Amino acid sequence: MFKNKCVLITGSAGTIGSALTHFILQNQPATIILLDNAETPLFNLEETLRLKGLKIDHIKFVLGSITNIALIEKLFSTHAIDFIFHTAAYKHVPIIERNPIPGVEVNCIGTKILSDASIKHKVKNFIFISTDKAVEPANVMGATKLLAEKYINALSEKHPESTRFITLRFGNVINSNGSVIPLFKEQLLNNGTLTITDREATRYFISLSKVIILLFESLKFAKTGDVFLFEMGESKSILEIAKETINELNFKEEKVQIETIGLRPGEKLHEDLVASDVNKEKTQHPEIYLVKEKKILSLKEITVDINILQKLANEQDTIAVVTQLKRILKTFKSRNSEFEDLD
Repeated sequence: MFKNKCVLITGSAGTIGSALTHFILQNQPATIILLDNAETPLFNLEETLRLKGLKIDHIKFVLGSITNIALIEKLFSTHAIDFIFHTAAYKHVPIIERNPIPGVEVNCIGTKILSDASIKHKVKNFIFISTDKAVEPANVMGATKLLAEKYINALSEKHPESTRFITLRFGNVINSNGSVIPLFKEQLLNNGTLTITDREATRYFISLSKVIILLFESLKFAKTGDVFLFEMGESKSILEIAKETINELNFKEEKVQIETIGLRPGEKLHEDLVASDVNKEKTQHPEIYLVKEKKILSLKEITVDINILQKLANEQDTIAVVTQLKRILKTFKSRNSEFEDLD
């Protein structure tokens, strides 16, 4: 699939991006472009690849943002890209709830810039990494990812014979950067006390290796505009995850204080995998489901909406930005957030 091909990975120094990098490099690509706006993680990725003894003369390490139109245009015009794996995103719910404008700029506008460039430069495959938090979003982060999904779907409807656009949804990746398990481990090793949001809270978890396997399996049969949901199994209690982490580090459970701090801004008690008005269909792979929305916004409609959103973001008007998100996305209802008054 990747032999002698040109591959671009955005967010390449992140958890999923770096895993994709290692996998694809085993499959003899002609060129692999690793784009990230985080300097130190990108440096660390390059050093890791060097230490593995890999030839890296066909790897382009690019420091920059997906919101930089001039940079994206240069990359796309310089290289005949066959695959884009778009993993770059602002993903932390509480941070984006406090800072909606950067979330919109990266997750919505950045995705639009990349997908528009893909059509213009005839990129063959565009794989967008989304999240279960895009399902009936309760926070700005989830809403920005849902809007990005909708733009990609509208683009694929308008240009069905051009780039193959594929969206992949799944829950929390176990041990990913900034996720709950590494946080629990750090808390235990530093002060022996764990903080959890709510003893009843549950989340869906998936291993990184399973994400990579299912991602490449989906490429074997995906059609443009497809939105896939990976099999997540049963949701897991955050309290149980905390206890498992205590046991894994050989701490005695009865000696560890678990403090409940309450749900953070934008957080749900339980996540959803499929919206109430959406159908989930089986595919030829037992762990990959096709998500079918009943109504897709036209490209003209959603482009106008995003242009308004960008104008409001440029004006640094936070309330207007969130209001516009809610106007576009009828299922976006804030929880545990200052933006509940806007619903």
